[in-house]
Amino acid sequence: MSFKRSRMARMASALGTILGALALVLTIPNSAFAAGCSGSGCDDHDPNIQTWQSGPVTNYTVQVGGSEFLELRWGKTDGDQYSWARLEYFSLAPDYHIMIERCNSSGTSCTTYLGYTKVGASGWTAKVAGSSNTYVTRTPMYYNPSTSKARACIVKSNGATTCTPYY
Repeated sequence: MSFKRSRMARMASALGTILGALALVLTIPNSAFAAGCSGSGCDDHDPNIQTWQSGPVTNYTVQVGGSEFLELRWGKTDGDQYSWARLEYFSLAPDYHIMIERCNSSGTSCTTYLGYTKVGASGWTAKVAGSSNTYVTRTPMYYNPSTSKARACIVKSNGATTCTPYY
């Protein structure tokens, strides 16, 4: 009788392990998978793994230093528009953070610090192809429908903020 219980306990344990592993696989998003997007539910997604219907394009570029350029990027996926910030810089990462600011079309209500990302952050920074010393750091993407407007901003270590125009 105890052999039968021991065998049942091992089987139950094995089944629990399998179900736990399956649940883990289903709940952890695969970073190489570009999910379908719908509205603000896709806020904070990585724009580099998204499938785009149009774009991505740069709407505005602002020079924020000798070799530092802040871009407001835009793309359309699953019928919706999204924006994100990207800073291109030479060699060493400046002591900046980049972010998106999203406002209603009249500008009376804004959400700031969307995707607040340290320049040089792992996972959000890459070397520009064909360049030996030029890098870009980007923010996640944010829903930017025709009823709102967005802009890219940098926040320097001294608190000074520089932004692109709104799009």
